[in-house]
Amino acid sequence: MFQSAGHRKSFTFLLAPLIAATFILTVGIVAIYNVSQDFWVLGYRLEDIAPIRTKTGTVFILAALALAFHSFHIAHAISRTIAKALASVFALCVLVAGASALLRYFFGIELGLETLFVKLGVQGKFWLYESPLTALGFVLVGFCLLLLDYRTSGGHYPSEYIAFILIGMMGIPLVGHLYNVMSVGVVDAARTMLPFMSLTFLILGLGILAARPSHRLMRLWNSQSPGGPILRRLLPNSLLMLIILDFAIKWGVQNRFYDADKASPLLIMLSGTLLFIMFCRTAALLNREYEGRQIGEAALAESNALLRAVSDNTPDAIFVKDRNGRMIFANPAKLRLLGKKREQVIGLRSEELYLEKEDAARVKEEDQSVILGGKPKTFETTTRYAHGTRTMHSTKAPWLDAKGQVVGLVGISTDITERKRMEDALKAHETQLEALVAARTFEVSELIGHLETTREEEKRSIARELHDDLGAALTALNMHLSLIFQQMPPEPKFTERSVKIKALLSSITDATRRIQNGLRPDKLDVFGVKIAIAEQAAEFEKYTGVVCNVNLPDDQLCYAPRVDIALFRIVQEALNNIAKHAKATHVDIVLDDIDDEIVLTVRDNGIGIPAVNPGGMTTHGLRGMRERVAYLGGTVRVSGAEGKGTAIVITIPKTPENTAVSDDNAMEENG
Repeated sequence: MFQSAGHRKSFTFLLAPLIAATFILTVGIVAIYNVSQDFWVLGYRLEDIAPIRTKTGTVFILAALALAFHSFHIAHAISRTIAKALASVFALCVLVAGASALLRYFFGIELGLETLFVKLGVQGKFWLYESPLTALGFVLVGFCLLLLDYRTSGGHYPSEYIAFILIGMMGIPLVGHLYNVMSVGVVDAARTMLPFMSLTFLILGLGILAARPSHRLMRLWNSQSPGGPILRRLLPNSLLMLIILDFAIKWGVQNRFYDADKASPLLIMLSGTLLFIMFCRTAALLNREYEGRQIGEAALAESNALLRAVSDNTPDAIFVKDRNGRMIFANPAKLRLLGKKREQVIGLRSEELYLEKEDAARVKEEDQSVILGGKPKTFETTTRYAHGTRTMHSTKAPWLDAKGQVVGLVGISTDITERKRMEDALKAHETQLEALVAARTFEVSELIGHLETTREEEKRSIARELHDDLGAALTALNMHLSLIFQQMPPEPKFTERSVKIKALLSSITDATRRIQNGLRPDKLDVFGVKIAIAEQAAEFEKYTGVVCNVNLPDDQLCYAPRVDIALFRIVQEALNNIAKHAKATHVDIVLDDIDDEIVLTVRDNGIGIPAVNPGGMTTHGLRGMRERVAYLGGTVRVSGAEGKGTAIVITIPKTPENTAVSDDNAMEENG
């Protein structure tokens, strides 16, 4: 509804200058038409109805076009630059034409315009000297149109004042004709101003004023505040009533209703009565406006009281600042926060309100970012106030005027100091808990590492005892049995028995050797992890029939013994899992020695890990791998899909502890 009213108002302001321009353009065309045609309308010659010469009509056309383009310019109907340029060119032509006529009339100076008009087809008999008042009118019109958008430093528009001078100057001959002061029938048109010409200039002046309704004087005339309607009602009505009353008094004198000496008192009495009536109506209008304003002010006061009640009783600090950062409103919570009274805050900037310069600079930067950005922003800052340091959660939004321009900002701040203190305490507890968990995790890891080391030492001890004691005993038993078998008679029953005993002894020896290698392979201590992994893969392929492809680095590997045994045990456990569960036909073992880490990959083409357990970390074998690798600071990644095999990727970083061999060599010696 508001937009519709605004559109109607703009349309009305645009329509008035366009109507004036159309009327002036029609007058100019009629003047030019009078030259070539002898046209009659209702028994009157057209030249008698619009007694304007060709040159004057041409200048009126230029003035009408300039006014029309200025009106289009304000309505944005065409390009602003083109419309303004064309309007300025036509206005300059009007000014030059009027100045040329004045110079020719008073000083006899010719500017060559007559020759130009003759070349354009206007014959010399129509090129007559115009009235100096007409020429002066064109000069004023040209200045008005050229200076239409010019504004002085004091906020005045010279074109408005020139237009009022034009209207007043053209009103003088019109009033003279109405009161028969100037004779209409004077032949010398150079010294008179015909009524139609005066009326045309009046309409042109009014059109120029209406072309810029936002200028200073016209804004007062078009204002919707009480002054505007009073001016629009009182001024035209007063002038019209006085003219009608004056004519009525003169008509009464001419018809001898009363003597001429009674005309003035009668005019004063009637004029006073009419003015009294008009002023009473104006006073009634003002009363209605005032009553309506009182009602609006009461509603506004109630709304302000409600807002103030909310503002005064909220614990949050509410404030309003202008574009320059001056405080123009602060509720009691904001005043308590600043530790100041209202008169000590209003009109001051941040530099004058905050104790620390850093805090003031930060607040100023936040305010400017909201004002320049034109969007609400949220800030969480810690500031020192008179009553201590507080942490505030502030939301600041731009303050817009009726035109949508940013004139300041509105902010609300919530004190979150206690909440932040609790959050900090909670974070401190979380940090302590994390440190405790990390310490306990480290202790568990160290314990796991110690258990693994102890278990490996026990396995090594058992393997050594199997090799030294049981192995030696089996060797001695084999030698003694060989001597006994040589002394036994060659009977079939003894021969068959001796073959079985030898096979059993060989089986016990192989089982002992296999158990010994499982506990601690000799090749791991003697030849290193590469030979141990290769030997383990070959033995796996021998006993299971699964093709096992081993890809090991060509360079000599030098790791700490705990890394060697971890890699060997991981391969051993992975192959055991493949033999038990994978149903694979092919296994790849790849050991990569990269710059910063050791990567071991065991991949098979078996049935894969079910989708319900993709991590596979619930099995004891994989959990053991993870614990071993975690103790060394590495990671275990298991991937695969059902029916597409499984891949286990072990990554161990190369740390000084994982690459040093001296400590573990000492452990070997202790073993």
